[in-house]
Amino acid sequence: MRFTQFYKKVQRWVLFTTFLLPLYAVAMEDVVAQQARALMQLGDYVGAYKLLEPLEEVHAGEVDFDYLLGVAGVESGNVTRGVFALERVLATEPNHTDARTEMAKAHFKLGEVESSKLEFQNVLDQKPSQDVTSAIARYVTAIDKSLGLTTTFGGFLGFGLGYDSNVNSASSDSNIFIPTFGVLVPNTSPETSDGFKSISGGLSIRHPISQAVSVFASVSGNSKFNNSETTFDTSYLDINAGLQYKRFIDTVTFSAQDSRFDVDSEAYRRTYGVTLQWQRNFDDRNQGSLFAQATRLDYAGNAIRDADRLILGAGWAHVFAGDKSPVLFTNAYFGRENARDSQADFLDHHLWGLRLGGQLSMTTKLIPYVSMSYERREYQAQDPIFLVDKEDKQYEVALGLRYMPARDWVIKPELSYLKNDSNTVINAFDRTMFSVSVRKDFHW
Repeated sequence: MRFTQFYKKVQRWVLFTTFLLPLYAVAMEDVVAQQARALMQLGDYVGAYKLLEPLEEVHAGEVDFDYLLGVAGVESGNVTRGVFALERVLATEPNHTDARTEMAKAHFKLGEVESSKLEFQNVLDQKPSQDVTSAIARYVTAIDKSLGLTTTFGGFLGFGLGYDSNVNSASSDSNIFIPTFGVLVPNTSPETSDGFKSISGGLSIRHPISQAVSVFASVSGNSKFNNSETTFDTSYLDINAGLQYKRFIDTVTFSAQDSRFDVDSEAYRRTYGVTLQWQRNFDDRNQGSLFAQATRLDYAGNAIRDADRLILGAGWAHVFAGDKSPVLFTNAYFGRENARDSQADFLDHHLWGLRLGGQLSMTTKLIPYVSMSYERREYQAQDPIFLVDKEDKQYEVALGLRYMPARDWVIKPELSYLKNDSNTVINAFDRTMFSVSVRKDFHW
């Protein structure tokens, strides 16, 4: 009796493992595939990839599975893994139009633009539907833009709200000692805080002269309106135009700039000059640059401060491996600023500085970042009012987050702190700002 019961249990187990378990596994795999398709239809390619990737070892070589995994991989940012899956599809079905189209998109995302155009042409040779043909035309246009082979236009609009602890960049001291006269005078414009609103916008154009040379121009502006302290409202307008030469891994850019800065709707300073920059992409993870900048500064109604400035510098950026794609960038510079008035040599100074920053891609839509900078200015003659050889040391740090809820939209909260440490009390101040801005970019 016991043997008979045991024998029946063995029969049921054999039946389950031989027939029912495989059917159950297939059913579950079909459910996973259906879930992945549903997620991709909603645009959640990351979720679809996470569902499919653990099954790759078992189902690699199955056309339908590999195609789903390939699309999910390419569209979620796991492009190389997606390419491997698509290659398996095309090895079995060379005329799989959808897989070949996705492969072309993958080449484009990897920066392999020539391979991308070749794959798109292979798809067009198969006479696909009008929808596919139109989609390919859009991608080919994007490739031509990335290669600088067609004229491109861009623009942006932005709006922000925030708080500024020192809208007039002034000392917090209520009284200031003047060594020249040996007197203590009241600070008539001490540090003042206020909330603010800001608006910004810009337009740009780039036109290729040849495959290697292009011309560009842009105009951008920003206005900051304080809630109460309106006499310290500021705005700027920048105009930029130049020529760019790109050859293999090297890019050389020459540009001319003209910038105007206003306070309370009145001209305060105008800056114009030229910049020459050389940039090299050493590999996929490292980029270096050298630059030189010559500018002229004109102060409205305060000609004694008019000056010429020359800056030389170098920069470096590195992308680390990892799923968060950490980026670290830094640049260092030095230069000199000379007053054009020979009687204002106490304004002449040497300067040097260092900037350091980085960011993490937490998701494709969420990127926190941090930046820090230091600048030192050493003046070459005694200040006639404070009777010292003036020295300024400026520190700044900013923490922020870029959130991209939709294509070409960016929401950016940022907190920054600036401190100017000076041996002349009137130039010593600190400033904390917090802002939240929304920006929409446009491309034509």
